Amino acid sequence: MNPTAACWLLLFALITTSFASEAARDISPKRECSICHVMWLNEFKKEDAPTLIPYEPLPVVDTGKQDVVSTERMCFSCHDGYVMDSRFAWENREHFHPVGVEPPANIKIPKKDGKDIFPLNEDGKIYCGTCHSAHGIDWEETFSPLFLRVQNRDSSLCLACHLDRSTGPAEGNHPVYKPLDALPEALKEGGAKFGSDDDVICQSCHRIHGAADDKLLMVDNDQSQLCGTCHSDRYVHSREQASLAGNHPVNIRSDKVKIPGSLLEQGAKLGDEGEIICQTCHRPHHAEKDASILVSRNDESSLCIRCHTEQKTIYETKHDLTPLSGTGDGQKGVCDECHVPHGGQGPKMWARPPGESDDAVAATCLSCHQDDGMAEQHQVGQHSHPVGRDMNRIDNQLVLPGYTASGVQQEQGGKVSCPSCHDPHRWDPQNPEDRGSGTEAGNGSNRFLRVRHAEDGALCMSCHSDKKKLAGSPHDPNRIATEFPDRAALLPQWTNSCNSCHRVHNGNGPRMWALDPEEGVDPVSSTCLSCHREEGIAGARTIGEHTHPIDTPIQRIGILASAERWIARVTNLFERSPLIVLPLFDKGGDRTEQGGRVTCATCHDPHIHTTGESERQARFLRIPDDREASLCRNCHTDKAQVTLSKHNLNITAPEATNVERETVGESHACAACHLPHNGSGAKMWAGIIRSENDPMAELCLGCHEEGGVAAGKKVGEHSHPWRVDMESADLDTQLPLFRDTGERDAHDGRVSCATCHDPHQWRPGEPRDESGASADVEGNGRNSFLRLPTAIDSELCIECHGDKRWVRGTDHDLAVTSPDARNAQGQSVEFNGVCSQCHTPHNATLENRLWSRAPGPGQDAMEELCRSCHSHGKLAANKQPGRARHPGDVKAVSTEGGWPRPGQDHGGTFPVYDAEGNVVRQGVISCPTCHDPHRWSVSAEAEGPGENREGDARNSFLRSKSAYGLCTNCHGMDSLFRYKYFHGESSRAPHRLFR
Repeated sequence: MNPTAACWLLLFALITTSFASEAARDISPKRECSICHVMWLNEFKKEDAPTLIPYEPLPVVDTGKQDVVSTERMCFSCHDGYVMDSRFAWENREHFHPVGVEPPANIKIPKKDGKDIFPLNEDGKIYCGTCHSAHGIDWEETFSPLFLRVQNRDSSLCLACHLDRSTGPAEGNHPVYKPLDALPEALKEGGAKFGSDDDVICQSCHRIHGAADDKLLMVDNDQSQLCGTCHSDRYVHSREQASLAGNHPVNIRSDKVKIPGSLLEQGAKLGDEGEIICQTCHRPHHAEKDASILVSRNDESSLCIRCHTEQKTIYETKHDLTPLSGTGDGQKGVCDECHVPHGGQGPKMWARPPGESDDAVAATCLSCHQDDGMAEQHQVGQHSHPVGRDMNRIDNQLVLPGYTASGVQQEQGGKVSCPSCHDPHRWDPQNPEDRGSGTEAGNGSNRFLRVRHAEDGALCMSCHSDKKKLAGSPHDPNRIATEFPDRAALLPQWTNSCNSCHRVHNGNGPRMWALDPEEGVDPVSSTCLSCHREEGIAGARTIGEHTHPIDTPIQRIGILASAERWIARVTNLFERSPLIVLPLFDKGGDRTEQGGRVTCATCHDPHIHTTGESERQARFLRIPDDREASLCRNCHTDKAQVTLSKHNLNITAPEATNVERETVGESHACAACHLPHNGSGAKMWAGIIRSENDPMAELCLGCHEEGGVAAGKKVGEHSHPWRVDMESADLDTQLPLFRDTGERDAHDGRVSCATCHDPHQWRPGEPRDESGASADVEGNGRNSFLRLPTAIDSELCIECHGDKRWVRGTDHDLAVTSPDARNAQGQSVEFNGVCSQCHTPHNATLENRLWSRAPGPGQDAMEELCRSCHSHGKLAANKQPGRARHPGDVKAVSTEGGWPRPGQDHGGTFPVYDAEGNVVRQGVISCPTCHDPHRWSVSAEAEGPGENREGDARNSFLRSKSAYGLCTNCHGMDSLFRYKYFHGESSRAPHRLFR
C-alpha cells in the first residue's frame, strides 16, 4: 500500500471513532429505545419547537402515578395486533391481574441486594412494570415468556409473591406440582399452562390477563366447572350421577339440607341459584390446616353435621360404629364410618364393601348385616320384606321414601329398599333423644324405624293401607284370641295384626311368613295351609283332599294373562266388560307380569273379609261368589254356557241340594256340582259319591241313576265301557282322557263319561245355543252335551273308532239302504247317526257290541247280531243265505294275520269267537269271521258309494282278497270245488262236509 492511501485510512478511522463517541453521549433518535421512550427523541429537547402532545414524565393514570413508558396505553401500542395480538386482555379488562392497588399485607415482595425484584410505581402500587420489563431480555429463552422481570418457569414468578398459596393441603391450599394422569382438554384450549412434568402449577387454573372470572380462572367456576375439568370423576350434575359415582352430589339444590350462614362466612360458596357446588365444602386457598382444603375441619364429622343436622341423632346409637372400630380419635367421625365424600363403593357415598343384593341401597346395609359383618347377629334372612319393588304399585299416598335403581331417594314412587322403613340415623322415630342402649334389643317402637310399629301396625299401614280391613275379621289375631283361645296359643307372639302372620325379617317362608308353612305345595298356598290344616289355627276350615287346583298355570284354562289384562280363549257369554285381573304367581311365590300360576291368593285376599247375603259370599274372596257365579266365570269362561242347558239345576232341579245342603238358589249353578274346597270327589264334586269303580264316571252317576236328579237319563246296564286304556285297545283319539283324580292326561288317561260328553255345553260348537235350557227338551245326536255330533255321520264315534269309518255310504249305512229304520230306542240315522243303528252307548239291548236292535236267530252271539237284520221280516231279509252258518261243532284257531297259505294274498285276521261274542284264539267261525261289517271292500280303504249296490266276491264286506276265493284261506285250493255251494241246500245234502 502507498503512503497516501494509508494516511486516508487512518484519518477515516479517527473520524469514525470520534463520531461514535459523540453518539454515545448524545442519544440518537434512531435508537430502538425511542420506540417506547419517545421523549428521548431530540425533537422533544428543542426548546424553540412546541410539542404536539404534552409531555408528562410521570402521568397520573388508573394505576396511579407512573412513568409514561409503563402505562397500559404504551403496551397496547404494540399489543393491538400490529406486533402481537393481545386484545383479549383488554377486551376482558375486569378479569386481569390487579394493577393500581397496593399489595395486601400477606404479599411479601422478594428483594435482591436490598431492592424489590418486582418494583411498585411512585405511589407504591402494582402496575404493569411490577412484573414486566423490556430490559435485559434473553432472546434465546423459549420456556418462560419474555419481558418478565424473572423467569416464570413452573409458575415460579407467581410463587415469588404468592408463596402462601403453594404450601399444599397441609397448610390449607390446593396442591401444586402434583402430576396429572391426563391434561384436561378444556384447560389446554383455554390457554392453561402445566409444569415441566405435566403437573399442576398456578397457571393451570389461573390466567393473568383476560381470565374468565375475577379470580383469574381459566374457565368459569360459579358451578365448579373449573374443578370439574380435572376432577371429572367427582364432578356430577345430578343426584343419580352422584350416586352411581359414589360421590357427594354437586350442582343440585336440596330442600332438606340448608347450608348454615356460619359456613358461608367461613368461605363456603353456593351456585348461582343456591346449588351445592365443590366450593360449598372445599376452599382451594387459605382453608384450615390439615383439613383436606375443606372450608371447616371435619374432625368427628363436624363439617357433615353442620349441614346434615337431622342425622346427628346417630350419635351413641347402635349405628355409631366409632366405639367398635376404634376410630374415635378426634379425626375420623361417625359419618366417616359409613360414608366417604368421594369414591364410595355404592350409593350414599358408601365407605364399606357392599353386601350381595340386586338392590344397590340394600347392599349398603348388608355390608354389615351379613355373615362376618359387624351386625351379623341382625341379618335379614332369605324370607324378608322384598326390596327393589316398584312403590308406584301402591295406590295410596306414600309417606315412606322410595329409591331409584342407583340409590337416589324419592319422595313419591321409586323402589322399596331398607331405608324405606328404616332411618339408619335415628333409633326412635318419635324421640330423637332416645339413642337406645347397647344391649337393648328394641321393639316396634324404635329399631331405627321411620314410623312406630306398635299395636296399630302403623308402619305397615303407611304403604299397605288397603290391608286395614283385616281388623275385626276372622284373620284378626285379636278376634282369634277371643273366639278360639285354645287355637290362639298357636300364633307367634304378636304386637299387632300384621306380625301375627308376617315377620319382616327372617320369616319361615314366603311372604315373610311367621308360622311354619305347609310342605309339598306352592310357596303362596303353603302359607295359607299353615293355619288351614287339622292341627292348625284354622283347623275348622281345612280345604280337604278334593279342592281347587293350586300351582297350576292359568294357560291351562285358556287365559292369556298379563298384569294389565286377561284375555280368554273362549269369550265369556255374559260379560261384555273385561275379565278382572287376579294375582298370579311364579314358582318362587312372586307376583308375575306375564302368565303365572293359580294359588290360594288368586281367589282369596286374606286381608279383606268381604260381606254378602250368605257365608259363601264372605270368605275373603277377591270376586263375590254370588248367585251369578261371578268368581267362577271370571276364569272358566268356557264353562259359562252350562247356564243355558239342562245341567243348570235352576232349570231342571231347583230344590236339589249339594253335599253342603245348599240349593242352587242359595248358591249358584256351578256350586250344584262343584265346591272349591272339601269336595266329595274328583273335580271338587259337590254331590254324593256312591262307588269308586270309576271316580270320574261316578260324578255323572250321582245324578244319572235311580232316584237321582237325572234318573230319566240313567245309563243302564249295557253302556259304553269306562276306564278304557286307549293304548291297550289300540285306539287313538283327540278327545279328553282322565286320570282317576279328574285331571286330563292325553297319554295315561282313560275313557270316562266326559270323554264323549262336555257337561257344560248343550250343543257342540254352539256355546250360545239355548235350545237345551228347558227341563222338557229331549236331546239327540246333534246336542245332548256331546263333544262331537253323532247324528248322520257319527263323528263322535269315528273319532276313536277310526277303522270303522268306512261303513259310511255302504249297504250297512242305513241312511243309504233304510233311512226310516229305527233302532230299539226308536232312533233313526238322522236322529242319532249311522253307528247308532247297530250300537248305542247307553242302555243297549245287548251287552255284546252295545247292540241297539233285537237279536235275530243264530247259533252264536255274533250270528244273532247279524241276523237282527238278515232274517225274515227284517231290514235285510233279501240278503239272508239259505244255510247261514258254518258248522258250530267246528272250532278254529285264529292267529293275528289269519291263516296264510302258499300263493295266497290274504286280507288280514279272520277272527273266531266264544259264546258271548268275544274274539278269542280258538272259537267258532261266525258271520264276522268272514265278513267285516264296516268295510265294503277289503281292497280299498274308502267309504261306500252312497247307494245300494249288488256285491260280488270282491267286496260284499268280505275280509279276503284272495285270488282264489274266501274258502281257500282255510281249506286250500280244492275248497273251491268242495265248498263252492256252501250256502246252497243242493250241495250240502248229498255232500256232507263233515262227520
